[in-house]
Amino acid sequence: MNMKTLIMVACYGAASTLAPFSYANDIVTSTPVTYMLSQQLLKGTDIDVSYLPPKRYGIERLTNWFANKGQQHVVEAGKQATVAITLRAIWPQDPTYVYARQGNIHLIEIDASQAISPRAQGVAALTLDQGEISKYVWMNPTNLIRMAAIVGEDLQKVYPQHQATIDINQQGLLLAIRTLINQQQSAIFARQMDSVVLLSQALEDFAVGNQLFVVERQFKPQLEWTESDKQALKDRFEQDPTLWLVTDKRLSAELTSLVPSERIFQVDVIDRWGSQGISLQTPLARWQL
Repeated sequence: MNMKTLIMVACYGAASTLAPFSYANDIVTSTPVTYMLSQQLLKGTDIDVSYLPPKRYGIERLTNWFANKGQQHVVEAGKQATVAITLRAIWPQDPTYVYARQGNIHLIEIDASQAISPRAQGVAALTLDQGEISKYVWMNPTNLIRMAAIVGEDLQKVYPQHQATIDINQQGLLLAIRTLINQQQSAIFARQMDSVVLLSQALEDFAVGNQLFVVERQFKPQLEWTESDKQALKDRFEQDPTLWLVTDKRLSAELTSLVPSERIFQVDVIDRWGSQGISLQTPLARWQL
């Protein structure tokens, strides 16, 4: 074997040995909550976090986008990634890991809703009337504490060189979430909000997390409300002056004609990036009431 051959064999051997560990220090994810968690936990490191879907797409549209227009974009992003952060334990259809893995077989999955370990901790999942699990677990602020712990622990294992920084960031994030919980409770107490009518299934976790008693659910789109639906809603609020209506939609003239606007509470369900996104400086701003 001549010298040239020896050099080629040596280079090939080195490349083969290093290949599994040579991909970039990038995180890919597809929901604002998983972006927020990874962004905050990795502050002060050289690791980038990429939010994959278009800003206007909500969680309900992601599966279709990944399977069609976004597929090639996600595969390319996967080639540069080390970790995909998902919510697959409570949302099995989460397409992030499945599609990004097509670009990188070595991709590591971190499930923010359920630790992948023998004694796995998970979020407090809410089972809906149809038997499915609610995807909107981040609307219960207590779940944010568990999610931060799950993602933080795994990131420390993936990036041991940043373990101390991630741990410090995690403690700061947990403190911020506890402050958020106090802020939400104070806002609800100030409004003397106890019994509510929900206009969206996405608000179920919010109601449970803030110990609100749901007296009625009206999940039909407003355009499909019958005259009977409208009258029943108006009557309910006339009969109970302590009742609140909670919605994640913009207020319409018709809605405020049925329910006094001062008894309507709008909540951001944080299901898409939207115009606000997630701020590095105030990551929990969209959770504040």
